[in-house]
Amino acid sequence: MPINLFGRSFSPGPSPPRRAVSLSSLRRESDKSGVDLSNNFSKIRLNIGGQNASFEDGEWIADEGSRGRVSSREVAKLRQQNQNLQEENNLLKLKVELLLDMLTEKSADALIKDKEITRLKSKTRGR
Repeated sequence: MPINLFGRSFSPGPSPPRRAVSLSSLRRESDKSGVDLSNNFSKIRLNIGGQNASFEDGEWIADEGSRGRVSSREVAKLRQQNQNLQEENNLLKLKVELLLDMLTEKSADALIKDKEITRLKSKTRGR
């Protein structure tokens, strides 16, 4: 026969029903102020290593303070323009080198001809 030390067995009473509470901070804050705050979260902003960026219209836009905002499309366009200008610059450098080589060759030819003319004049004077 079991002996009950405390006099009666443990039987908790029924718990009161709980009220459903939303866990969303948006609804909780808006309930307090009466304003829906979901509009404030339409733009995603982030800060990584001191660089700020926001996601607007399907693309990341860097917030760079005084330099203004530059979209990724503008960066791609500027990189392409930079590549084109570097290629043009290399072509112009090549043309300058080619022209300098041509000038050097013509100068050397003129110098050789001047020496030949001077030599021939001195021969004709000596006769």
